[in-house]
Amino acid sequence: MTSRTDQELWVDILAGNNKGWEELIRRYQSLVYAVCMRAGLSMPDVADCFQQTWVLLYKNRKSLKDPSRLSAWLVTTAKREAMRLRKLADKEPEDTEEMIWKAPGPLPDEELEKIECQVQLELALGAIDERCRKILHAFFFATEEKSYEDIARSFGIPANSLGPIRRRCLEKLKRALIDMGYIEERKIDEEPL
Repeated sequence: MTSRTDQELWVDILAGNNKGWEELIRRYQSLVYAVCMRAGLSMPDVADCFQQTWVLLYKNRKSLKDPSRLSAWLVTTAKREAMRLRKLADKEPEDTEEMIWKAPGPLPDEELEKIECQVQLELALGAIDERCRKILHAFFFATEEKSYEDIARSFGIPANSLGPIRRRCLEKLKRALIDMGYIEERKIDEEPL
């Protein structure tokens, strides 16, 4: 199953396709939730922030100019909504009898970028074939004790075939990232010498 790009989903959404909304929310719910969660809000406010972010996207769906920047729009909107809710919470007197759990503080921009990159990578991995997904996972999440031969043996292939297979899988992952608009394709003449 190949994942559709944000632009393709957006065309469906503008056409009134609820499946497009479902896929988009599934794709970015972790990202939006992480932004809301790390803003130092109470759990009820986290839920409100999460919901309001999606409501605002729905309300602004016809004015969104660049669907390829959708994840950035969601992050910015969730941060703004979290700030709004924090200001409201700061104005309300604390109820000393009720213990409210709060996250440690706002998520720095660098961490938000890491979360966004992680979501994009997970989506791109979902767009490539299962064998490549498993091979890349084996390489990048294997314990240090696992040798090249161990990894090859676990897939039932010769160790000398694993390198070329891994290279092809990385190319598929790169192509998926390009096709989804997460990275730009570099031209050969742009490569440094």
